[in-house]
Amino acid sequence: MSLSIVDTGKIFINTLVRILPVGLYAGSAMSGAVFQDFRGLLLFCGFLGNELLGLGYRMVLHGVNNPQCALMYSEGGVPFVLPSPISQTVGFFAGFFYMDMYYNNTFSAMEFFILTFILLITIFSRINVGCKTLIDAVYCTMIGLLFGVVYYNLVQPYYKADYLSSTITKADKDINNFFSMN
Repeated sequence: MSLSIVDTGKIFINTLVRILPVGLYAGSAMSGAVFQDFRGLLLFCGFLGNELLGLGYRMVLHGVNNPQCALMYSEGGVPFVLPSPISQTVGFFAGFFYMDMYYNNTFSAMEFFILTFILLITIFSRINVGCKTLIDAVYCTMIGLLFGVVYYNLVQPYYKADYLSSTITKADKDINNFFSMN
């Protein structure tokens, strides 16, 4: 039994989509830690908030883990599933950067279409492996997009490359003096 080119393409896409959240988490954390870019830390905190949101509504709705959605399996065959569905995580990422383009008044067609393509590929992949139905995948993506938009609106004043090295104003000095240990 040999695999066709279409089957090989599906396997490749499904594997990439399955490891995409880990890459997004690691990339944003490394951007913040290694390159000391505050924006990477803000994005990583948003990813953690997205996971907590997914965990919260899974606990409230008493959701069960679908073994088809597993990121990996333990030696005992127990599936490891992230609290937030992959389509929600990718939706959060896309929503965050859609809002970044909106607030900066710069529409990058390449960035927009790449993010939209990744969203569509993620929805296709989750349906293809039997993890989600079309309605479930679109619903999770919309929750992620909404949370990405809301989170960007919350952190937008701080989402600057040089935020940590910005000049301290008199109000900031007064606040720092109030809370200083000296």
